[in-house]
Amino acid sequence: MTKTSLWVGICLCPLFAPCTHAEFIADSKAEITLRNFYFDRDYKKDPYPYTAARDWAQGLIFKGQSGYTEGTVGLGVDVLAMAGFNLLGHHADDYARSGLLQVNSDNTRDDYYGKIGVTAKAKYRQNELFVGDVVPLLPTIFSSPARLFPQTYRGVRFLSAEIPNLQLEGFYVDEVRQRDSTRYTDVGIDNINHRFDKAATTDHFYSIGGAYQFKNYRVRAYQAELQNIYQQQFFGFNGKQALNDQLNFLSDVRFFNSEDTGSRKVGNVDNQHLSGLFGLNYQNHTVSLGYMQAFGSTGLPFLSGTESPVVLDFMSSDYSNKDEKVYSIRYEYDFKDARMGGVSLNGLRFMTRYAKGEDIDLLSYGDQRFKEDSLEFDLGYRIPEGKLKGLGLRARFSHYRNDMPTNMVFHSTNETRLNVDYTFKF
Repeated sequence: MTKTSLWVGICLCPLFAPCTHAEFIADSKAEITLRNFYFDRDYKKDPYPYTAARDWAQGLIFKGQSGYTEGTVGLGVDVLAMAGFNLLGHHADDYARSGLLQVNSDNTRDDYYGKIGVTAKAKYRQNELFVGDVVPLLPTIFSSPARLFPQTYRGVRFLSAEIPNLQLEGFYVDEVRQRDSTRYTDVGIDNINHRFDKAATTDHFYSIGGAYQFKNYRVRAYQAELQNIYQQQFFGFNGKQALNDQLNFLSDVRFFNSEDTGSRKVGNVDNQHLSGLFGLNYQNHTVSLGYMQAFGSTGLPFLSGTESPVVLDFMSSDYSNKDEKVYSIRYEYDFKDARMGGVSLNGLRFMTRYAKGEDIDLLSYGDQRFKEDSLEFDLGYRIPEGKLKGLGLRARFSHYRNDMPTNMVFHSTNETRLNVDYTFKF
């Protein structure tokens, strides 16, 4: 029996269970999100072999969640369906893949593509088990929302809230469906900027741990392992502390310890990564300072196709190279009580940030050290009330430069992303 047949069989089980109970129907919910996404990453230094990564797409995302049947153990089923439409037509074929649309071997895009995932679930008291397609949001396994669709993994998720303020969560996955793909492939790791000997896939990944919520702070700890590639421990805390009636102190600190394991499919993995973001919020203004540093003999490992799980999540680079030190400053303004003329600007937000990474050690370039920097702007508006309440518009721009060789993954770019999102809830 194949992996796919096994997971499909398990996910269909709840459909044949008695499900006429009131909770199964009454607690069900569904929503459809319309997401329009324009992505333009314009390469500025020795482009290869494309001048840009560019796509414009319309996405539809359907999420359906049943309630649970009655009884000691409740059963249910969830559905996640996604469809993406190419709005640039054949013009997109002249550009590198962006992660929005599925790309064929000859770099062409189809007019549309779609995928669906089904998840069986069971609940006992405050414990839930999910089997099938899962969308993790942990530091050790993260389904990135930075494109038209997130990655989905095929496997098992366990969630427990039996102890007040403590949430325990575990994942076991063996396949991933990447953001711009309809196919499941084995989980693995990319070799970004030649940080390891090579890229590789393997049979499974697991992560287990939990988060405890104090009054003002949340503390998290997780253990993870990508079979025969790396094992990883994570510890972090984040929160908001009021200093007076108008001034708040914000903090987010994350530490990863990673090392190779088993048959070492990608060779040596040895990284300790510390990142922190600290800010002051005064009325509508927030100013933050960030710092990251990598220790050890390799860069930070994380699952293929995802984003680096550090506090400084920039658009055009992951800033997670060997020995890299990163300095960052960030400013945000919330227009929640601002007006222009007689018009309220509630729902409008602005953010800008700058980061500089230095002392980058690329393993195949001896004693040379490299650097990179980003300047980003982010303007978003979400309608706060009325018939179009929740409609979101967002424009982002990144000016990214580095002095790394052109055979690295990240290139000097000017990047623009435009989004329009609206969700219908049923």
